[in-house]
Amino acid sequence: MKILNQPVSSMYLWTIALLSILAAMSAYILHSLPLALLLSVAVAALVELLVRRLHLRQPPRVPYSGIITGLIIGTVAPVNAPFLLVIVAAVIAMLSKFFLQYKGSNILNPASIGLIVSLPLFSLGDEWWIASNYNLFGIAITLTPVLVILGYEAKRLPAALSFTAASIVIAIALNPGAGASAQALLSIIFGINYVFAFVMLVEPKTSPSAYSSQAVYGAGLALAYLALAYARIPYPLLVCLLMGNVAYAAYRWRTGRR
Repeated sequence: MKILNQPVSSMYLWTIALLSILAAMSAYILHSLPLALLLSVAVAALVELLVRRLHLRQPPRVPYSGIITGLIIGTVAPVNAPFLLVIVAAVIAMLSKFFLQYKGSNILNPASIGLIVSLPLFSLGDEWWIASNYNLFGIAITLTPVLVILGYEAKRLPAALSFTAASIVIAIALNPGAGASAQALLSIIFGINYVFAFVMLVEPKTSPSAYSSQAVYGAGLALAYLALAYARIPYPLLVCLLMGNVAYAAYRWRTGRR
């Protein structure tokens, strides 16, 4: 597919569209104008344009990657995050994408590394406000499972589903009575962070492509997240993803894979 005579993956378009829609709906529910999100997108896109032009000597192109990274940063950070926080996160994220690479691919998830550096600087937590619940006939639900489309488009659906399944199994194992109650089970299912599973975990350049490896990767991150959360490590989802990125990069280096 081409837009403005530039080839673009349908995964990029789906990601931008779905994240934008969910962000708009969540902002409406929260009665908040997400200016930090808009700034994050603008800064990340600008940094991508500058790096491509000044460092890579490429002609101007639509900065799809920067837009997506900015959307993720702006929706994981607090909805009213300080402007300087999202600026720092966006700059670090995009610089890591272009300058922290192995065989032409970034090693770490850009949004994660940007957030894990900037959030502690301002003593703020990861809010994931895009996953706001919506009341439907008196039942609180989340619309983020629609992001399963992104896992499919990224060809990383097994990784996302194994993370989700492992998270549910672990939650039931820790709370045996939950499996016998439909309400408790639904609470567990709707409590999964699908933004993490179907957007961040499935980034193609920092996760394995083979289906069997994806299954191990997703389940491993679910276990790592549980261990980090149990140990009260701050930002357990972001930290476990970076751990997975490093492990996969080490595997690529050891096997010589691209």
